[in-house]
Amino acid sequence: MSANLPQQWLDRAVEDLTVARLVRREGHIAHVCFLSQQCIEKALKAYLIAKTNDYPRTHGLVTLLDLCISLEPAFDQFYDDCATVDQYYIPTRYPDGIPGGLPGGLPGEAEAQETITAAETVLQFVTTQLS
Repeated sequence: MSANLPQQWLDRAVEDLTVARLVRREGHIAHVCFLSQQCIEKALKAYLIAKTNDYPRTHGLVTLLDLCISLEPAFDQFYDDCATVDQYYIPTRYPDGIPGGLPGGLPGEAEAQETITAAETVLQFVTTQLS
């Protein structure tokens, strides 16, 4: 793998967060939640690549986080955030992706803020860990 691959993943995570902020202004809340999930996923994968030169082919934030925790226990602080944001990966894109969808229906403004905050926090932590 390329030595700069972790940075490339971080760059993509930053792009996802930037786009999430932009589409939020237009009221596309479901996309905000999806892009926030993508930001966290890519940040965690950047960390795993930097530390192990590999990452699993999964989109599950909790699965990725568990691997990060095994390398750095401080990642444990993001467990609740990852579990929350993880639930938006499929139902924000596919109306019938999960039987019953999200328990409260599509996410609202509060959930958008929650997912962006989680993405910002995880991205900052990973960036600090890798610097």
